[in-house]
Amino acid sequence: MSPLILLLFLLTIFTGTGIVLISSNWFFVWLGLEINTLAFLPLLITTHHPRATEATTKYFLIQALASALLLFSGLLQASWLNSWDINSPLLPVTTTLLIIAVALKMAIAPCHSWLPDVLQGLPFRIGLILSTWQKIAPFYILLILPPQPIWLYISLGLLSATLGGWGGLNQTHIRKLLAYSSIAHLGWIITIFPWTPQLSVLSLLLYFVITGTLFITLHFLNTFNLADLSNIINFAPWLTTLTLFTTLSLGGLPPLTGFLSKWLILQELSLNSSFFTATVLIGASLISLFFYLRITYIILLSLSPQHTATSITWRASQNAQLTNIPLATLICISTIGLIVPPTWLALTF
Repeated sequence: MSPLILLLFLLTIFTGTGIVLISSNWFFVWLGLEINTLAFLPLLITTHHPRATEATTKYFLIQALASALLLFSGLLQASWLNSWDINSPLLPVTTTLLIIAVALKMAIAPCHSWLPDVLQGLPFRIGLILSTWQKIAPFYILLILPPQPIWLYISLGLLSATLGGWGGLNQTHIRKLLAYSSIAHLGWIITIFPWTPQLSVLSLLLYFVITGTLFITLHFLNTFNLADLSNIINFAPWLTTLTLFTTLSLGGLPPLTGFLSKWLILQELSLNSSFFTATVLIGASLISLFFYLRITYIILLSLSPQHTATSITWRASQNAQLTNIPLATLICISTIGLIVPPTWLALTF
């Protein structure tokens, strides 16, 4: 794809999300989501591969269903109250349809099964956009909804955290592992949402930074399966070592940055006497931590049968990656951000 056309599609994606964020009308919210989706579809199929075609088709069908539900809820709202204003009181059926639409767009369980298959058919650069930027607009819709029963968010959150952990146990494809990791992290974010939406926003931003770092490093390392991890240390030793810490940070292992959001969420749940919810989240997090540790084990304690004694290859490729300043900055934030907890804590109030 031409860089100019790629830039045009990216600007259109950003514009669609911006329309959603500044809209005070349900019709324009739907319009922004449609612009965002239609501009993102050509990026999904840039590789011209059957898996990419399958991923594009699945993504289009799911997003079309979610957009149809959102538009239908807006039409019901307008027919009953003669208003498209997002600040007007919502009917119960309208609220239900909106929550289902948001769950479909963000891949919140039980509407999550499409994400692993779609992400598996995409290159890492496009998968990064799908896992980060495409979640902003649906999450904003969740923020502007009126308060809902706490049990609803807890049920969706615990189900997402549990299924995200269990789903990643038997996966050998890294992109599917990242998809189930996304589902599990969304479970934590949705669970704490009814108590402190600010903490949910902070957790979402931290997830964006850490998972974005991992997507970029895996793109540089050109690694798609767990079996490929045993050989990447021969090509980029320092980048591979830093990738280990980023992976453990995504798993929420202390004292890395990813532990911060889980620490704050567990603290807030304890203050609200939700000990059962906190216990289930910890158990689901331990299940997820298993496949993060499996990635670490394969890299550190496994040797590829095709390793070489030649040092020219990895030394030549290493320099270009170590001089990538944005990637180095993201790795630092993803691994040592926990050393400034007062700065992060100020963002939650």
